[in-house]
Amino acid sequence: MSSTLERYDAAVSDFRRRLEPLAPSDFARPSPCEGWTAGELVDHTIGAVTLVAGLVGDRAPADTTASFTERYDRATRDLRAKVADPVLGTTVVESPFGTLALKQLVSSIVVHDVLVHTWDLARATGGDEQLDEELVAHTYEHMSPLDDVLREHGFAKKVDAPDGADAQTRLLCFLGRRP
Repeated sequence: MSSTLERYDAAVSDFRRRLEPLAPSDFARPSPCEGWTAGELVDHTIGAVTLVAGLVGDRAPADTTASFTERYDRATRDLRAKVADPVLGTTVVESPFGTLALKQLVSSIVVHDVLVHTWDLARATGGDEQLDEELVAHTYEHMSPLDDVLREHGFAKKVDAPDGADAQTRLLCFLGRRP
């Protein structure tokens, strides 16, 4: 996977694969994100994608009566279209992580956020916890230099990874998860 859109497509489809089969009762389960249910985790993920998409172009209309899957699909399609647009994708935006082109923000933050929350959702609901190996490597490579910035923006404290841990376990521990 070399392009922003390839990484984005892989991350959002993996999250959706864990989201789609869930029953309404699954959203009340506790998530690995302290104080959040699985439903609040999904709301956060949809909200983050919607927030980034809203930085450029027209905002997609919100529909709070739609299902989680419908809202997720609408938000991820909107952001994908904007990243693919030659003008909107290169538009420079302000973010908590600096001034970046929309494509850069999606590649360096959104993909990583969706990836990690894919694991969170799977852990909360008993789903498949195995993440895409290429996305894990890309995420760790790009997030590890942001250690201090991440902690300043509310990311959980790192957890020591066990000796000999695989790449996914090291990433999750870096992001404060306990796999």
